[in-house]
Amino acid sequence: MWRALAAFAVLLTHAGFMSGAIGRHVLPGFLARMDIGVAVFFVLSGFLLYRPHAIAVARGESPPRLRRYAIRRVARIGPAWAAVLVGVLFLVPETRSASRAQWLANLVHVQALRVEWDLPGLAQLWSLSTEVAFYIALPIIAYVIRRLTLNRSAITQLSAVAGLVVVAWLFRWAAHSWLPETFAWHRTLPAMLDWFAVGMVLAVIMSFHERWALAIHVLRRSGNAFLLSAASIFWVLTTSLAGPYDLSAPSLWQASVKHGGYAVVALLLIYPSALGAHTVLTGLLTSRPLAYLGKISYAFFLWHMPVMFWVRATLGHELFTGHFWSTVIITTGVTLALSALSWHLLERPVLGVARRRS
Repeated sequence: MWRALAAFAVLLTHAGFMSGAIGRHVLPGFLARMDIGVAVFFVLSGFLLYRPHAIAVARGESPPRLRRYAIRRVARIGPAWAAVLVGVLFLVPETRSASRAQWLANLVHVQALRVEWDLPGLAQLWSLSTEVAFYIALPIIAYVIRRLTLNRSAITQLSAVAGLVVVAWLFRWAAHSWLPETFAWHRTLPAMLDWFAVGMVLAVIMSFHERWALAIHVLRRSGNAFLLSAASIFWVLTTSLAGPYDLSAPSLWQASVKHGGYAVVALLLIYPSALGAHTVLTGLLTSRPLAYLGKISYAFFLWHMPVMFWVRATLGHELFTGHFWSTVIITTGVTLALSALSWHLLERPVLGVARRRS
């Protein structure tokens, strides 16, 4: 499952930064660009969550029920998220002295707006903030697209989704040029909307699979070419063309190359699987171990940073002082154990109740 691989990719880039491996090892660009896992998450969300809407438009049916959607989204993200907010108090003592603004921002999911609102050990939750914003905005976006495609035309629906990409890039330009610099606009939903839209495009294509059977058949036979193209583009992104490897601010050009490149790579990685193409990775992606890791990937994403802070503090490793591999191995092991507990004891039971009630 791509979610499991994306979550581990994010762990790698955080371990690279905390150990100081990025910028010193043979493949510094590889570690620095493992945050592409966030793009994979967002593309998958766009595809999976918009697909029921796309199918409803294609068939001329009623849209998915809002109550059912809301209950399942809250059940999916709420319990594990609440648990990690409690757990971080024990794993990362610095959070106990965090400001009220930091805690309030994380409680209402607006921490993406300001970097200083990130909690110690939970900086990765800015992307959850953006994800939640997409959950809230999706019914509105889907309604507007539905009104624009009363003729049930695939081209019209794709054009409407493409408009989201234009909106995102215009917003990113505005954020760089004249919006107040006190906010982290590049982490918010308007700036990330194109990543979700990439997944939504796939949802539209799959909803009209009967009409486009020949095109989809050709795409399925080109699965390995998609993956090879993704690897080639990612290699380019590991260079300075996509910006610095550290936390230095990139230029507008570099940020644009990185952002657009991530969207393309995520698209090329996910499309073969979504279309049912057989590739060199099919055996791995459909294996039972990776399928299970996909189930617990959300908790893995939530817990890996506080666990990493705890591991390095326990071992006495200061920030940027090396020990990359020990950080990765121990953090992965502990986080997998916590993620499995989270899934079996918390997430799966709550999701079962939500499904029965919705």
